[in-house]
Amino acid sequence: MSHLKKISVNNLIPGMYFSGFDGPWIDNPFWKNKFLITNLKEVTQAQTSGFEHCWIDVSKGKDVQESSLTAEEHELLSDIASGLSEESLDLLYEVEDAKRLYDQAKEITQTMFKQVRLGKAIDTAECLRLVDEIAASVTRGSSILTSVVRLKQADEYSYIHSVAVCALMVSLGKTLGMDDASCKEAGLAGYLHDVGKAFIPLEVLNKPGKLTDQEFRIVQRHPTLGYEYLRGDPKVPDYASTVCLHHHEKLDGSGYPGKQQGNAITVYARMAAICDVYDAITSDRPYKQGWDPAESIAQMASWDGHFDRPMFLAFVRTLGIYPVGSIVKLKSGRRGLVIKQNHNDLTKPVVKAFTISDSFEVLHTELVDLGSTSAEDGITERSGEDWLKLKGLSMSFVDHMKSGIAESRAVSVA
Repeated sequence: MSHLKKISVNNLIPGMYFSGFDGPWIDNPFWKNKFLITNLKEVTQAQTSGFEHCWIDVSKGKDVQESSLTAEEHELLSDIASGLSEESLDLLYEVEDAKRLYDQAKEITQTMFKQVRLGKAIDTAECLRLVDEIAASVTRGSSILTSVVRLKQADEYSYIHSVAVCALMVSLGKTLGMDDASCKEAGLAGYLHDVGKAFIPLEVLNKPGKLTDQEFRIVQRHPTLGYEYLRGDPKVPDYASTVCLHHHEKLDGSGYPGKQQGNAITVYARMAAICDVYDAITSDRPYKQGWDPAESIAQMASWDGHFDRPMFLAFVRTLGIYPVGSIVKLKSGRRGLVIKQNHNDLTKPVVKAFTISDSFEVLHTELVDLGSTSAEDGITERSGEDWLKLKGLSMSFVDHMKSGIAESRAVSVA
């Protein structure tokens, strides 16, 4: 029985297994005739190739019934064909790829935690493959993946936190000048750093209120439990199990479980301490709302003795003083969603400026490069995100990022 299906190229989505166009092979824009479509760039190439139909293999990829392109995404693809700048196109593709990777990573990580709870060995090869994808996404799109994973719901925290820390570790490693192999090692260590939480009772881990002293001591066992579990698997590198054990150490020796100090804490563990805390405090949890990213950076900077200071400053350079996805208040009285960093001046990112109606609708949006010599606006206050949460207004980073890209056509930031 054939698994090939002829479909319109307009129905192609990432996850389908492309098996050729319905037409002369010589006009094929791809260098190979059969492959798994992994991103919107490949979809767009197919849809602008001049062919109306193609073949997919439903035994190796998604079927048409699983297609989930929204009307907005079809509209964006039309924008692509009508002439967005190459820079904007690459950014748009990366946002879509980050969404796809988010969903894939959540499923893989949920499976991993189930394996750990059952005492089974984790699929190390699958973990390494996921880390490779995360590292590639970070390399292509800088802070886009780390911003997309901030959308996680409180009940997804245990799973997506591992993905977020992995991505942050890779990003920080690149800022520190590490080579690709070291960045991937840091990413794997970040991905596995919290496996010990699989051994903590869920009623304690997900408690929607303050932990008792006894419950807090139970949670504090997770680095040791995770270390013992990972050490029992010969496929898990020593550096990863060490990070699992020591990611809650502090530079002044006040952390746990070993009260290690200074350079006695490994480089990867010092990196993980920063990345773990940042994602934790910016995430919604059952017992609290996440802090605004810019406010989180400011708070972490004030904690003496907690982090390796030069490494933390590198982390700030990685994300920016106002990380992508932050909401800030502008001199004009408007709010601004940070879309992109200006690496020549971290205080002047590109923002999508907007106003709010009395009924809390987003109005009068405008893309503003605050680093431009012609820019008349500027940032006066961080923590705008908290203001929006208090007003009950939900802001979607991905939707605003995509619309900001579509509006920008070409925003040039060094």
